[in-house]
Amino acid sequence: MLCNENKEFTREFLKKVVDICIDFKLQEEVNTKCFDVNERYKIIHDIPIEGSDIESVLEDFKKNVLTYCTNFASKNFMGFPDSGNSIAAMGGAIFAELLQQNLINQSFCGPTATFTEIAVIKWLREIVGYKTSKINSIWDVGGIITPGGTASNSIAMMLARENHVKGTMERGITSPEKFKIVVPKGIGHYSIKSSQMWLGCGNNIIEVPINNFKMDLSALKEILKENKDDIMSVIVYVGDSRTMTIDNLEEVYYITKEVKEDIWLHADACHGFSLGLSDKLKHKIKGIENYDSISTDPHKVLCCPYVISTLLVKEPQKVKTIASLSDLIMQEEFAFGQITPFLGSRNWSSLKLWFLINNLGKKGLGEIIEKRHHLALYLYSKLSEMEEFIVLNDVGINSVMFMYGNKNDDIDYLNSFNRKIYKRILSEGKYHLHQFSIADSNGIINKNKIVYPLRYMCGNFNTTEKDIDNLVKYVKSVALSIKTRGGEFYECAM
Repeated sequence: MLCNENKEFTREFLKKVVDICIDFKLQEEVNTKCFDVNERYKIIHDIPIEGSDIESVLEDFKKNVLTYCTNFASKNFMGFPDSGNSIAAMGGAIFAELLQQNLINQSFCGPTATFTEIAVIKWLREIVGYKTSKINSIWDVGGIITPGGTASNSIAMMLARENHVKGTMERGITSPEKFKIVVPKGIGHYSIKSSQMWLGCGNNIIEVPINNFKMDLSALKEILKENKDDIMSVIVYVGDSRTMTIDNLEEVYYITKEVKEDIWLHADACHGFSLGLSDKLKHKIKGIENYDSISTDPHKVLCCPYVISTLLVKEPQKVKTIASLSDLIMQEEFAFGQITPFLGSRNWSSLKLWFLINNLGKKGLGEIIEKRHHLALYLYSKLSEMEEFIVLNDVGINSVMFMYGNKNDDIDYLNSFNRKIYKRILSEGKYHLHQFSIADSNGIINKNKIVYPLRYMCGNFNTTEKDIDNLVKYVKSVALSIKTRGGEFYECAM
């Protein structure tokens, strides 16, 4: 354990840990070795009776754990939004772990940490266009730091529930069918449906048909009219997690409020809120400031190590409807524990964002957002000119869904072939693209039929146009190799 006698040893050990992490993040490969789950018992074993010296533990970790880890910071990692490679944010993350401040209370658990978190929430409110005012207590903050977008969305649905029928926190729900949630069909995030059930509202999702991965506004209006008294919330995606499409924010807002004023409007902007940092791109999220709540995920889009998400609430006082009161949470002016459902003790995860924003400022972050948008447009343009690729979506933020093949090919063949490409890419570990099932909303191949595209989404500032060119060459070579070899490949090719 840390003490004055082992201070130098501790310093050297932690330096070694940091060096290992930096080397890992700077390796070019996404994966250097493919992990075989049949070897999991090298990691899952009986509890050690006798401990090992710390150097032996470190070597065991490097050999059996680290060598198989996925490197999100590789410039070839192009299947998920961010790299977590801000130097300032990494520094903040290290400070947060070692300083061990607990943001459940302010006075003794997090005397100054609480106010850095309030500052971060204030900055996020400014990014999305919410009003900020003088903060005299926790009830004026208007935001909650959470461990992920699922938690943020779940708390938003709790607010929507209390707004729909006051007092359900105490009385519970007797008619879950009267707590419906409206979402766009086929692109919704699982957290909304799950949170609806977690909160006792049952599985009462209403899906609105989509066009170009946005809600059909005529269909939305009819659904709202038919169910207006039973709808607790309408959800829009400001960059859905597959296509990064931004819904018609202003139109959805006005249609909903015209039908019924007090329906809670929630914007899942875990990706798209970041556009507010760019003067060139912020027009894409115009109208988001009208929504009752907004979920944001800095760890998805602002170069922050996992995890940090934030739920922002337009009217800060609304959080009183879901407050927790206990003698264990001091009834003091700035105790975050009063407004964080599901969460008790909380680490200082906001510190990495505090470091990052102070380091880069709005201008520097805006440049990062604009570059990732540019690279997606570059890839979109490149693939659109090549006859062997099919592009399935317009670029909203930084997602490009595409398939190798011809749009006139049989859809089952296209799906099968592209799934083989994905498996090969995953097994070789040189690059990473994402893959999932989604309906062909634009009718590029076959209207509303399920397809399995490859998906590019990159937030790494180190990735360049040349890297995009190399990715396209690589995908083509994998496809030709599969054709030549009849689709055979080894699951662990590294």
